[in-house]
Amino acid sequence: MNIIQELEQEQISAILAKRGVPEFGPGDTVKVMVKVIEGGEADPKDKKKKKDAKPAAPTFRLQAYEGVVIARDGGGINESFTVRKISYGEGVERVFPIYSPFIAEIEVVRRGKVRRAKLYYLRGRRGKSARIVERSDARARRLNAAWKGFKKPKGEAEDLTQIKGIDADLAARLKQLNCFKIEQVANFSDEDIANVDEALKLGGRIEKQDWVGQAQKLVATAAVAEAPAEEAK
Repeated sequence: MNIIQELEQEQISAILAKRGVPEFGPGDTVKVMVKVIEGGEADPKDKKKKKDAKPAAPTFRLQAYEGVVIARDGGGINESFTVRKISYGEGVERVFPIYSPFIAEIEVVRRGKVRRAKLYYLRGRRGKSARIVERSDARARRLNAAWKGFKKPKGEAEDLTQIKGIDADLAARLKQLNCFKIEQVANFSDEDIANVDEALKLGGRIEKQDWVGQAQKLVATAAVAEAPAEEAK
């Protein structure tokens, strides 16, 4: 492995630490959540704007793009996939780099059964002739039965960044799995640890950084702090 491949692998690992990439291919229907930047610096031609006024900080919103994957191209950090959908009777295609920082999530909605690696023939088809049969083999059932997350707990989300090893991005990914309470982490079973580690591609960080032990200490500290308050009442 040369220096360029090593740098590319580091960038891929950095992206995978923030979000996962599911297994999908041509014929599958996917929903891509794209980060759209809003706000920021105003139009420089706007004369009403004061010169000393500070530009507003840019904000992000998520935009869903759902369609059929018709191709996957490239390899490594340059790998991309093409998604086609029908919008108001017109075919629209969009190419997404798999490891783009502007993709928040890729969700596989439906798995299709196809015999080709490139589905460009769909461009000339409409209606029933453009439909793709859903896969129902053992591999598709295994992928569809993959662990999706926890049952959503009651209450407000807590600050998981109190646990060393969990940053804001990782906390957001855990929240997508309905894990947003410290007590949940404290009660992780071996199966939960394996599921979370595989879903988020953590490489064993949960056990190496002792998330469960840290969470148990935080829960115990919170319980001790609540006890005097109850006695005072």
